[in-house]
Amino acid sequence: MSDSLAVIGFGSMGSALVAGALRSNLFSPTSILVLDPDPLARLRAAALGCTVTDDPSTLSNASWIALAVKPQTFPELALNIGALQPNTLVVSVMAGVSIARLQEAFCDDLRCVRCMPNIAAQIGLAVTTYTCSNQCSDSDRDLVLRLLGTMGTTVEIAENMFDAATATSGSGPAYLFMLAESMIESAMRLGFDRPTADRLVRQALLGAATLLARGERTPSDLRAMVTSQGGTTSAAMAIFETHGFHTMMHDALCAARDRGRELSAAAAKQVPQTAGASTGK
Repeated sequence: MSDSLAVIGFGSMGSALVAGALRSNLFSPTSILVLDPDPLARLRAAALGCTVTDDPSTLSNASWIALAVKPQTFPELALNIGALQPNTLVVSVMAGVSIARLQEAFCDDLRCVRCMPNIAAQIGLAVTTYTCSNQCSDSDRDLVLRLLGTMGTTVEIAENMFDAATATSGSGPAYLFMLAESMIESAMRLGFDRPTADRLVRQALLGAATLLARGERTPSDLRAMVTSQGGTTSAAMAIFETHGFHTMMHDALCAARDRGRELSAAAAKQVPQTAGASTGK
């Protein structure tokens, strides 16, 4: 593919996008431009054969622009980039920045794809939720799905569900990591040394997640297979129920979703008007 991709931000998500673009042969290394203020991040990108820069003004001619930065940095970044041409395709992984805000900042008719991978993008096992602006063509969708698909599986959702999706699948890995932390600490209190506790918990969760991923049985069915009436697992489940495990999980997801809404509202107020004004608005 001869088009160029500019990736702004070479952290965990930006680097995963670049790795996916290279794996899928959507872009050659020389057609990828990486912008990051961190010299070490630029060195990592350069080692892959990518062109690197710390000057946002050089991005305006890119065919694709991937925005993989923290949302609070977007207003200043948008001003530095300036207005974009309608034929630019923008892929954003910024939490809380809507398609309308992207178009307001860059161009009314801008082709935009908003997406939210999770940390497993680093190993090609992410679930990425996405939504496309009305300006995107079928070809745009196909190309974006090829790119996002290299990081794992993709699920199209309505844009008004992004905060809920971020709470569920975007933040979801952290819930499992906290469970693993807690299980390891508890296993050590039961008498295991840390290496043994760590190994037992990691493999138990890996096996359980693999069974779950196969999709042959529901989570409830799988839990029932492990939980014999009056047995050891049943005793553990009773403690979870006593402490309101399901309520706690629901409250946690609601808190994450509501925080996403707050960030979205803050981002809506911060989007600059100057760049869009140059397009005749």
